[in-house]
Amino acid sequence: MVTDKHAAFDKSSVVGNYLSIYFGQEQGVRLGESTVVSRKAHAVVPGKKGNVRILVNRDAGRTYLNYVDSDQVVHIDVFHEPGVVDARAVAKEIFWAIENYLVEENPNLNFMEEEKFKNVLDYALRIEVTTRSGKGVVYDLFQGEVGPVSEEEEKLNHVHLLARLTSDRYGVVLPVAEAAEEAVVKSGLRLAKVKKISHGNEKQKPDNFAGYIVLPWKKAKGEYSQILIRENQNQLILKLAEKFANLEEVEEFLESCTANILKRKSQDEQRRKWGDVDHYLDQLQQLGLIKNGLLGPVLTKEGRQLKDFLLKHRCELEAEIRRNIRHTSSVARRYQKIGKSDYKPSQVYFTNRNKTVKVEDGTWSGDLAVPETVVQAKKSSLLRGENRLTIHKEDLHVYDRKSYVPIDVCLLIDASASMAGDKRQAACYLAEHLLLTGREKVAVVTFQEMSATVAVPFTRNQKVLSKGLARIRPGGLTPMADGIFTSVELIRSSRVHNPLLILITDGMPNFPLWSFDAKSDALEAARKVAEAGIKFVCIGLESNKVFLRDVAKQARGTLYIVDDLNRDSLINIVKYEKRVTEATGIL
Repeated sequence: MVTDKHAAFDKSSVVGNYLSIYFGQEQGVRLGESTVVSRKAHAVVPGKKGNVRILVNRDAGRTYLNYVDSDQVVHIDVFHEPGVVDARAVAKEIFWAIENYLVEENPNLNFMEEEKFKNVLDYALRIEVTTRSGKGVVYDLFQGEVGPVSEEEEKLNHVHLLARLTSDRYGVVLPVAEAAEEAVVKSGLRLAKVKKISHGNEKQKPDNFAGYIVLPWKKAKGEYSQILIRENQNQLILKLAEKFANLEEVEEFLESCTANILKRKSQDEQRRKWGDVDHYLDQLQQLGLIKNGLLGPVLTKEGRQLKDFLLKHRCELEAEIRRNIRHTSSVARRYQKIGKSDYKPSQVYFTNRNKTVKVEDGTWSGDLAVPETVVQAKKSSLLRGENRLTIHKEDLHVYDRKSYVPIDVCLLIDASASMAGDKRQAACYLAEHLLLTGREKVAVVTFQEMSATVAVPFTRNQKVLSKGLARIRPGGLTPMADGIFTSVELIRSSRVHNPLLILITDGMPNFPLWSFDAKSDALEAARKVAEAGIKFVCIGLESNKVFLRDVAKQARGTLYIVDDLNRDSLINIVKYEKRVTEATGIL
């Protein structure tokens, strides 16, 4: 029996090694007769039973979980005959299969129950199960917590698994797939055979706004409608603002397509700053706003009219964009929190003129409420039978005082080459969101090439923030030490309350500040954060976890490890940290 278990473990390891090879070649594989595994999205070929296509241009993490980085998620589909499989039953089979796998990998875990559970839990939180009956991560489903499925997911004829695994963990894929197959069989359904897998591309289907925005230069019933003109120009600019975050960058994007050589940007420059913009260029071309010129895409007459509309109605458009950002709803994301800050924030008191209190002991601090004091004195004088108004100590009323915990945020953004595109956009959107949803000041410091820059000093002015963010162009090295040191100096020289320094990075330092060791300098700079009494939060990726944990430890702060640096993850973490800080200050 022991030999059989070791043989099963060896088989899992071999399969894991082969998966690394196939995944590296952008290919998927079939495990057994009913399971397909890849890092891409899958589609059943219409009219060909048992044929599954691996969509090589659709990364599984980006398609199903809205990740920015690719190759983070292993996609496992176990096909079965039409019917319902209980997602909780699948999760239980997978949970026990993971435990058996880990025990075979390290038999000592049999004598360390707490360590064994911790390791199993780590995997159980990384695997998401979806069937017709419900969805959720393995651990939640194991506890009986089932999430709802969409209309499309209600039609599934397979068990859909998404596992956030690095290549060194691919050995668990085989036991997970076998556990899912076992759950299908126990549910009374038969497994469906996958006869053939093929690889191909699927055309992406982003929002084709060119199909529903009626442009102003197209006649409505033979006549131009001024109301329709304004409404649709407004709608189009707001649609562009969803991609570019603010009007400053929408205007810059449009100017990059002008005939002015000084303001034009190459496609590489556009991608470095905004990510993939080909779809937007294509949509604008369909709308007649852009045409191909000798230098590339250029604005047409109608495109220049749209730009003029933006300049003329900037105030109204900015107000609407601000309203949209304030009401942004973020999707809950899982993240790993490491460390705990012992920072104690201070409260700020202010006069609440909507409420008054009576002075009990004849002494008070704060503003005297003159109207309420006079009214009370008049009442008391009448009760005392006095013919004139006299004010006694017991008549005194003062305005009540309220307190809150202000938190001024300094965003320290890694602007090296690896942060280009969607990651940069997510960090910039976070800055806009913080300013528009809070009462405190926001600053932005970036680090790239060989130094750090104060992109935006502490401000409450949204125009100042937008202009500063528009100047961020990722590229070059990662001088993290200079970024941290510059942020500390900025906070020290500014009048701020309960400063919160948030480091957002996807990499490791590779350019030093004081010595020849970039990592040592970054740790030394982190110590200065603790010495300055600044609360510190670092948001990074799993691949850099060990070093970033040391950075957070030196700064006496907290590290959050996320799967992806997207809008939802960043907003959720910062909101949580602000709530924790506010609660700590009130206690």
